[in-house]
Amino acid sequence: MRKYTRIIMLTLNIIAAIALLLAYVSCFVNPKTVWWLGIFGLAYMYLLIANICFMFFWIFFSLKTIYAMISCVIILLGWSFLAKNIQLFEKNIPKEKLSESIKIISFNVQGFLQMNKEQSDGEMLNMFDFFRKEEADIICMQEFVTDSRRNTDASNLRRRLNNTPYSHIELPGGYFGIATFSKYPIIRRETVYAQKSANACICSDIVIGKDTVRLYNIHLKSVGFNNDEMHLLNNMGNMEYDKTNLRTIISIFRNMKKSSLQREEQVEILMSHIEQSPYPVIICGDFNEPPISHSYRRIRGDRNDAFVKAGAGRSTTYDIGNIASLRIDYIMYSDHFKAYNYKSPRVFLSDHFPVMSRLTWERR
Repeated sequence: MRKYTRIIMLTLNIIAAIALLLAYVSCFVNPKTVWWLGIFGLAYMYLLIANICFMFFWIFFSLKTIYAMISCVIILLGWSFLAKNIQLFEKNIPKEKLSESIKIISFNVQGFLQMNKEQSDGEMLNMFDFFRKEEADIICMQEFVTDSRRNTDASNLRRRLNNTPYSHIELPGGYFGIATFSKYPIIRRETVYAQKSANACICSDIVIGKDTVRLYNIHLKSVGFNNDEMHLLNNMGNMEYDKTNLRTIISIFRNMKKSSLQREEQVEILMSHIEQSPYPVIICGDFNEPPISHSYRRIRGDRNDAFVKAGAGRSTTYDIGNIASLRIDYIMYSDHFKAYNYKSPRVFLSDHFPVMSRLTWERR
């Protein structure tokens, strides 16, 4: 390999290693201090892949194994972050615990816009057929809408979700917001925060047998890309850029900054509320943040992530155009529970995929 080629590759490798390190750092830095670090967290998987490619390049093509240590050391430093994105083995629930478990689904339903849609296998699927098939005990919906034109008014919803007759609904946007449906009685309902948009957080105290659990259904602030921004994100690889595109890119970063700061404010409200909970806590919802982020780290705290504990593969719950697939929907829980059978089925009924898991009580 020529000397100048090696210098170029080494420079690119160092840049990729530093960028991956910044992704790790973003988890510990409040966006109010340095908001743009979160961009590196969004790009974590791509930065990880780039560093792995550099390792293979130096070992197998350049034979400069000493240079491979640059990326190797950075990857090892962030080994704990890898488990938040990739798991090897699903943890299945033992048969003797199945009857005592709680099955939870969290799903950003996108206002039921794609309630009926053809799936990848050619079959038509209705969102409520999906819910009935899964037979969940608790269903948390974000971007929930009540609309008689779509047969999602209150009477139709109760009929379609008759396995979960108890409900807690908050509609800060008038007819859209957030909703929790439960098989078990809800004895207390509270709104933690709500804006005049679909973004809100509710907590429901649910009695399960002789125990009470506090369930948080949350939807943190969305970025809210407009049509021009989504078009650019969908076509980044095959566009000729001009001043209009530059203005759109600036607008994207401006919206990302604004939403990240608003999410941090919502997280502060949420964490203050959780600290006062007298009951074991379950947190479900659309965080609009990947696992490599400050918001995720704060909300998880000493709680457990169902995917990390019971999932398999790389769980992606939201597609951003053609450039990224992210895990931004979660089920978390306190140590009073244990998770099994985490799944995020590939059903195309929203711009999100649902996440689901079974939880069992861990008696103390």
